[in-house]
Amino acid sequence: MSAAAVTVREGDEFGPLELVPDLGQVIRYCALQWAFPPFFYDEAAARAQGMPGTLVPGPLKVGLLYRAVEEWLGGRGWIRQVRAAHRRPDLTGRRIRIVGRVARVYAEGGSPRADLELAVINEEGEPSVRGFAVVEFWGRGD
Repeated sequence: MSAAAVTVREGDEFGPLELVPDLGQVIRYCALQWAFPPFFYDEAAARAQGMPGTLVPGPLKVGLLYRAVEEWLGGRGWIRQVRAAHRRPDLTGRRIRIVGRVARVYAEGGSPRADLELAVINEEGEPSVRGFAVVEFWGRGD
């Protein structure tokens, strides 16, 4: 394995990355996607649909998972894949924590890689998103 991969071991944990997605961030995300479901930015519309407040879009939370993994990588490699399963909504203006754990370190095609388990944890300590990532480290695994 390369020097970067050697320092990563199965069971290593990283994070938390603590964030408070706010309404402005959600509106910017909606604008970039050119999608404007009112329950993302209008509290009355969200409550009319039975939600407790405006929501953080799921794909935005996936982007935050990418950010957490990228920060953890710290220039040692690149992200090959991120997947996520959304368990419960997160409200704008509420703190979330993104945590991760190295599930597996291996080489594929001569390149050192790691599989990561990820989670977005809400203020109540419950996972709102369970995620998985594959990263590849720079260098060869020879």
